[in-house]
Amino acid sequence: MKTIKKPRVVGIFVAVIVVLAIIATLSIMKENKTRSEDNNISTENETKSGISIEFTYTEDYWKKYDLTNAVYKTQGDYENAVRKYIEEIAILLDKQNWYMQYSGMNTLCLELHINELKSVSVQGGVFSYKESTKRSTCTYELYLSDEMFKNNRSQLTQAISNLVLTQKHGELNDVEKGLTEYIQNSLGMGIASVNYGVDIHNYLIAYTKIKQDDKYNKSSMDSARTGLGKISSYTNYIGTHDKYKLNDEEVYKFNEYKVLCYHSFVDYLVQTYGFESVLKIADGYDDSIYNMFSPNGLKGLLEDWKNFLENYNCKMTWDEIDANISVLKKTQ
Repeated sequence: MKTIKKPRVVGIFVAVIVVLAIIATLSIMKENKTRSEDNNISTENETKSGISIEFTYTEDYWKKYDLTNAVYKTQGDYENAVRKYIEEIAILLDKQNWYMQYSGMNTLCLELHINELKSVSVQGGVFSYKESTKRSTCTYELYLSDEMFKNNRSQLTQAISNLVLTQKHGELNDVEKGLTEYIQNSLGMGIASVNYGVDIHNYLIAYTKIKQDDKYNKSSMDSARTGLGKISSYTNYIGTHDKYKLNDEEVYKFNEYKVLCYHSFVDYLVQTYGFESVLKIADGYDDSIYNMFSPNGLKGLLEDWKNFLENYNCKMTWDEIDANISVLKKTQ
C-alpha cells in the first residue's frame, strides 16, 4: 500500500507547486498591465551603451491620429527608431557615454508630447533629472509636431541629437543647435526643421532676399546672422513676451530664421573644415576655439560664411522653393 500512495502524494505536491507558480505569474502580469495602463509606460531593455529606456506618452497618439501619413505606423516602430537613433547619433558624435554626466543614472524616461506645428516652432526636448535611492532617472520631455502623424515628416533625429549633445542641466549653444539640424538632414529624413530637404544655403539666401525690403525683417535678419556662433552662451529664442512685441506668427518666423542660420553656418563649417573639426568647435570652452580655424576667430569665420553665401550658386528662386515645398506638403 505504501508503494502505491507515495507517487500519489508526490503528484499532489507537484500539482500544488504548478498552481502556485501559475497564480504568481498571473499576478505579476496583472500588476504590470495595471502599471502600463495607469502610467502609459513601456519599459525596454538596455541599449548597447548600457542605459535602460522607458517610454511615456501624454496621450495615446496612435489611436488619436489617422495613421495613413504617419512616419511611424505603430508605437513599437517609434520606440525602435528612438533606440536606433540614440545609438547611431552617440557614435557619430563620439559621445557614447553622454549619459554618464548624470550621477548613477541607469534609466532614461522619454515622454512624448505631440503638438500642432506652430506651437513647436523649435522642436526638441526638456530635461528633468531625478535621483532616488532605488534608481536615478532622467526624464526627457520630447516635443514634436503633429506632422509626424499628418504629413510623414518627423524631427525625431534632431530631437535625439539635442538629447545626446546637451550638457547636464544646460542647453545647446549655436553650433550644437546647428549640428542637430545637420544631423537631422543627414541621418533623418533628408529634411531639417525648416527647409523640407531644399538645399539649406539656397533656402536661406532666397528667403533673405524676399524679406530685405521690410525694414524690421532686414534688421532682425542682420542681427541673427552677425550674432551667430557663440560657444559660451546658450541659443536664445524669443517669445511673445520679449521686447520685440511680436505676435505668435512673427515669433515663429523669427525663430525659424535663426534655425536656418545655425544650420547653414554649421553646414559651411563641415564642408570647409570637416565634421570632426566642427565637433571640436562645439565642445570648445569659449569662442577662442575658433582661432584654430581663422586668425580672426569667430568674426573671421562669419565673414567667410557671408562671402560663401554671396557667391553661392543657387539653383532655385524663392517662388520655386515655395512651390516645391507646397507640393511636398500635399503629397507626403
